[in-house]
Amino acid sequence: MRMSRRWLTLLAMPLLLGLVAAACSDVSDDEGGATTGAASGSTEVPDNSDTTITLAVNAWVGAAANAHVAKVLLEDKLGYNVELVDIDEFEQFPAIQSGDIDATLEIWPSGHAKDYKQYIQSGAGVVDGGELGVIGQIGWWVPTYLVDQNPEFATYEGLKGHESMFATSETGDAGQLLDGDPSFVTFDQAIADNLGLDLQVVYAGSEAAQLTALDSAYEAQKPFLFYFWTPHWAQSKYDLTMVELPAVSSACEQAALEDPDAYACAYPEDDLYKAFNADLETRAPAAFALLSAMQYTNEDQNSIGLEISNSVAGDDAAQEWLDANPDVWQPWVDAGLAAHG
Repeated sequence: MRMSRRWLTLLAMPLLLGLVAAACSDVSDDEGGATTGAASGSTEVPDNSDTTITLAVNAWVGAAANAHVAKVLLEDKLGYNVELVDIDEFEQFPAIQSGDIDATLEIWPSGHAKDYKQYIQSGAGVVDGGELGVIGQIGWWVPTYLVDQNPEFATYEGLKGHESMFATSETGDAGQLLDGDPSFVTFDQAIADNLGLDLQVVYAGSEAAQLTALDSAYEAQKPFLFYFWTPHWAQSKYDLTMVELPAVSSACEQAALEDPDAYACAYPEDDLYKAFNADLETRAPAAFALLSAMQYTNEDQNSIGLEISNSVAGDDAAQEWLDANPDVWQPWVDAGLAAHG
């Protein structure tokens, strides 16, 4: 069952104010300017060129996909200037609080319970921007060919006593559990230690480096154990199996909030959500409304992320998706136009 912010607060936060979905009336653009798309007819783009919207981009391709989609729409349909800022997922919270960044579009709640409580629930300058619509799942993964050869590896119990199969020169006798960027939210070493597994977490350094290691192991059909997540386009390229870890307990929920070293469970399923600077609604109401309305699916995000991973420029990958899916994004634009007035 989806865990919808159970990691963030014991009391449910009220949703942000509802967005008016009525489209603005059609206005001809005699100057030949850009227009909104098909669902609402041709509408003149507002002039918000005196306002710059700054969006966070975290160190994974899904975050980049979100940001580029929002950037293209905010610029082309609502007339804002947009800047994208690469930033650590923890560092973004104080940056949003201070107003250095206006919005982040993908927060994984299982790793940010403290941040939600400190910055959002307490009213400290950051507001909950609503769910993105993407459902995330972090876990431990192995190539399925390994489970075909060793069915017991589908669970953490089956890994016990076989950890050395994953050993590398860096880990000695211990098995390697390969994580990605060191800034990613993980409990992996605590999970391994608390479950009695002789595993050592090693950081590949980035999502790209982790995927390179996966590709190399997969081609050679070698043992490989790694931290990974869905949604991700790599799930369609490689046949992967998520290792079963103990079910999430109330004790682990509490550990995630207060004592990460005590964590000993699987990761929960995450309803990814957005967060905005508290002044964004006043400073840029149309941008606030569009970003609040922004929701799409795992498949939508993956299709854009795959293009970016294939070296397509982010704005171009976003535009390709936008061209193919006007019925998805037009209501976001309509909400922004309605808020603009």
